[in-house]
This record gives sequence, structure tokens and C-alpha cells, in this order.
Amino acid sequence: MAISVARAAGTVIRSAFTDRGKSATVDLKKENPADLVTATDRQVEELVFSQLRAAFPNHKFIGEESTSASIDAKTELTNDPTWVVDPIDGTTNFVHGFPFVAVSIALLIDRIPVVGVVYNPILDELFHASANGGAFLNDAPLPLAPPEPLPSLATALVATEYGSDRQDAILAPKVRALHKIVAAPTRGVRSLGSAALNMCYVARGALDAYWEAGVHVWDVAAGVVIVREAGGIVVNFKPSGATAQVVKDEAYDPLAREVLCVRGMGGNGQADNIVASIRAHLETIQYPRD
Repeated sequence: MAISVARAAGTVIRSAFTDRGKSATVDLKKENPADLVTATDRQVEELVFSQLRAAFPNHKFIGEESTSASIDAKTELTNDPTWVVDPIDGTTNFVHGFPFVAVSIALLIDRIPVVGVVYNPILDELFHASANGGAFLNDAPLPLAPPEPLPSLATALVATEYGSDRQDAILAPKVRALHKIVAAPTRGVRSLGSAALNMCYVARGALDAYWEAGVHVWDVAAGVVIVREAGGIVVNFKPSGATAQVVKDEAYDPLAREVLCVRGMGGNGQADNIVASIRAHLETIQYPRD
């Protein structure tokens, strides 16, 4: 069901992306020129919600645009089955014609993502996964190639984002962390402008790791399932507690406004080492929880 809904949403996104006139109206969230919303964002969210509600009338729903438009902008995530939707992840890319945009749809049960669909209709890349059901790019299992060893960050291609909040207290620790990780050294850094697609490119094996502070649950929920089902790791910036014997078993808090993920590398412990190497350079940023 989520795949068919994503494809329907993708038709709207692709049409508006191709015809710039349909996406010409751009609003600023909280008067922030780096945080955009378009009429297409709202149209796609309404379409996704209407189709999912028709199929699952007893489920709950959380969407980026409806949450952002509320007075307190708080996410009411419970243990009930809940669909979490980002109608266009990468709105700035969408506005500028940069083809890394996607609709992201996730189903959470007991606050844990169990279904994830991320569809980039411009490149016709459909990433999808379900708990214990594997992860796929269109019909191809993820990762697309057998995992290569990654003994250190020196041969890693990583991704991160600056986010839309450019206050010095927010931006400075991100820049410091990036500087340290690049100087570790790291082979290269990329920024796709979409948290969901960054995570999917980790799942496919094109990126070795991705981290970001300031993300929302709708940015990452679908990607959590896709990365994990592709054999990767998704965690918060700090270890979740002493109960997890290995990083892969750590619980992930999707409301904590941060994400760190590493591609699958087999059972040799290298992924745990990469997580530890990145965590050593990250700083906690005090975002309000979703």
C-alpha cells in the first residue's frame, strides 16, 4: 500500500518539478529563508494522508506540513500504529531544480519504524523495506553490491547536512564536527540535501556513513527501516545505554532530532568502529524534542 501511495505522490512531485510554474509559490517557515515549503508539499501530504486514511482509518498520522502548521508544532507519537510522512524531503532541492527530492512514508508501531518507503520520482528510485523483509531499490536487494571492508574513516565517503537553523550556537558545533571528521582523515564528504535520501544511499552502499543533528522524525523514520534491513546501523549521537552489547542492537530514539547511520559491513565489527570514530567528534546540540 505504501509503495502505491508513494508512486501516486511521485507523479504529483515530478509534474511540479518539471513544470516550474506549479512550484513557483514558496513560503518561508518562521521567516527562515533556508526553511521552505511549497504548495506541492501541502498537496502531496494531503494526497498521501487521504489514501492511507482510506485504507487504515484506525491508524494515526503525523506529517511535516500539518505538524509545522500547528501552534505548538509538537509530534504526538504514541505506541499506536502511526504513519509518519514527509511529503517532499529536499524542498530546497525541489525549488532549485536539483533532482534529489523524495516523498518519505513510514509506519511506526510501538514507536519503532517497521515499514519505510522513500521515492525519488525525478530519478525513479524507489527505496522500500519492511521489518524482517529486507530492503530494496526498485526490485534490487540492498546493498547493491557485497559490502566492502572499511577499516577506518580514511577510505570512507560520508554525508552530513548543515540544516536550516543557522544560529551560531547551532551551526558552530556542526562545523567543528565536520572539520574534525574530514581531518581524521576522511576520503570525502557529500550533502544530498535530503535526510531520507542520505540514509537510502547509505543503505545502497554508495555512502559509508551519514550523520545529522536537527532532523525530525518524518525525515528519518522511513530511512531507519531501509538502512537496518540493508544490514546497516542507525543510532543516536550518544550510546543509548549499557544494555546493548554491540552498537547494532542499540535502540534508536526517532524523536531526539539526530541520526547517525553506517552501512552494512558484515559481522567483522568494522561498522561499530566507524560509529565510534564518528561519535568521538560529534557534539550534542540542544534541539527541542519532536
